[in-house]
Amino acid sequence: MNDTKELNLAIDVLMLAGAILLQSGAEIHRVEDTMVRIARSQGIENANVLAIPAAIFFSIDHTNISRMKRIVNPVHDMQKVCLVNQISRTLTAGQMSLETAQNELKTIRNLPLPYTQLQTILAAALAAPFFTIMFGGNLLDAITTVFATLLAFPFSLLVDRLIRIEFVSKFAGALAFSLFSLLLAKYSDLPINPNMINAGAVMPFVPGIAFTNAVRDLMTNHLNTGMTKIFQTLLVILSLGAGTTVALLIVG
Repeated sequence: MNDTKELNLAIDVLMLAGAILLQSGAEIHRVEDTMVRIARSQGIENANVLAIPAAIFFSIDHTNISRMKRIVNPVHDMQKVCLVNQISRTLTAGQMSLETAQNELKTIRNLPLPYTQLQTILAAALAAPFFTIMFGGNLLDAITTVFATLLAFPFSLLVDRLIRIEFVSKFAGALAFSLFSLLLAKYSDLPINPNMINAGAVMPFVPGIAFTNAVRDLMTNHLNTGMTKIFQTLLVILSLGAGTTVALLIVG
């Protein structure tokens, strides 16, 4: 590829595709593989791609061409990952032009989340009681878990909106549902088990996708990224445990 304009367009497209994937929670191997495949489909054979959770780097051997894209405030949106994958397959198969791919990717980038915060809260409240039952809780524990989740999950989202620190928002959520269950068990005559309620209410807060991606990154030999994500996941889990512990100390 000798045409500078076409080369720049191809790099713009692959950088945009990689940024959307990484922003949407795709694993590192998928991000790098997608960018390399798009580059090769456009005649860029000596492409180098390095993706880390916070940024993407791209360069071409024996040239002064290099790009970097910073990734901020990532969210998990598997719909965007699937859409970008489809664009990548169509482009690399020669069934789509670079201009069309760029326009499609810009449209995908600007898509809102496929679910509202209310839907997220309702989904968490619907899922949590089944975990309570799975862990050995009774029907009353499961019903109480619904109310604990309806209290804690919106509170966690509110704290996240104000502070934008995941560890703090997860700590706040764990503190909220733990205080609710412990105070209800202590000051009411309901035959409930706060441990079972907490076990169910904590599950919507557990970063399952992030941990799965971390393991997949380790399996594909992305050791630095995999270990970084695992430590991030462990810190989130630690913040959940800290919130529950503080609630225990408060209630006594």
